[in-house]
Amino acid sequence: MTNTSLSEKSLNNGTSDIEKEDLGDEISLEPYDPSKISIDHQNVNLGSIIENLQHNEIRLDPEFQRLGDLWSDSKKSQLIESILLGLPLPSFYFSEEDSGRWEVVDGLQRLSTFKSFIVDKTLSLHGLEFLKEYEEKKYDDLSREDKRKISGFKVNLYLIKKQTPKNVKFLIFKKVNTGGIILTPQEMRHALNQGTPAILIKELAESDEFKKATDNKVPSKRQEDRDFVNRFVAFYILGYTDKYGGNLDEFMNTGMGEISKLRENELNSLRENFKAAMTLSHKVFYRDAFRKKLTPKDNRKPISKALYDSISVNFAWLSSEERKKLLFKREEFKKNLMLLYADNEETFLKSISTGTASTTSVKNRFEKIKSIIIKTLASDN
Repeated sequence: MTNTSLSEKSLNNGTSDIEKEDLGDEISLEPYDPSKISIDHQNVNLGSIIENLQHNEIRLDPEFQRLGDLWSDSKKSQLIESILLGLPLPSFYFSEEDSGRWEVVDGLQRLSTFKSFIVDKTLSLHGLEFLKEYEEKKYDDLSREDKRKISGFKVNLYLIKKQTPKNVKFLIFKKVNTGGIILTPQEMRHALNQGTPAILIKELAESDEFKKATDNKVPSKRQEDRDFVNRFVAFYILGYTDKYGGNLDEFMNTGMGEISKLRENELNSLRENFKAAMTLSHKVFYRDAFRKKLTPKDNRKPISKALYDSISVNFAWLSSEERKKLLFKREEFKKNLMLLYADNEETFLKSISTGTASTTSVKNRFEKIKSIIIKTLASDN
């Protein structure tokens, strides 16, 4: 097998300017104790959910609210029509936060509809299939009887209690989040890690250093940029050996949660080292940072997440002086990187191309990048 054949296989599957990643088979790191999973099932009046919305007891994150608003007004109107007709709705799923507020797991679009029609009173009904006489009506135009019908409408509600472990909540998110707009894993992590973790990840994703290093090619849509940053943070804080067990999703969940345990000076250090790593990556590779450039004349490839994590985290672990020295020797470093690509056994190229989430691949690529950094810094050239 040649380097080219492997690289072509992995590089031609990319969407946009980010290479589609072959993670391989991810394993669950630990069995979960069923006794720790607490889910409360309730059959409630819709009016009680509306009241929760009015008192801000259900957290409709502004970013997720935009996803909810992807429903057209006619589709929202038809939901209200279904309630007036007495047709059953799918169950709602919520996750209880430490503060007692509820985070939406499944049902965001329906809740957004209730908010716009009943709470904010901005939605006018149109595009109705049966109740044509309700066309153009707003909530205040409804009769008292119709309002009581909406308020007394019965819905099923499942509440994941706050004592349920966060990784279990994440798995439940994935299993039940089946609506029209399915949350990405990073959006789920964002929902489960409010406060400092979510704020820091967002800040770093919006930093000029990150945007410059990735040539503004990692979109913010669906939090893909934050997924990159979260990946960096997890490996930066937890390392790539003892605490990594082969499930990248669980590892990133844990890594984001670890942010809340950091002291202020540790947060500042993380922030500074991330930006320094991004700056160094850009200065060493320019617009080819985190892209597989197998030869000096190779065509520009999509961004590789596996190359991104192994290079950026290793750069972040360097001292300021080591970064300066590596920048001075950047041409030598790039030559050493191309030698890794050209390795006859293709162990490094495989580690950033296929089964990238396996413990073997992660350890291989991190240690190979570390080795050429050491080699470059130690040379007399």
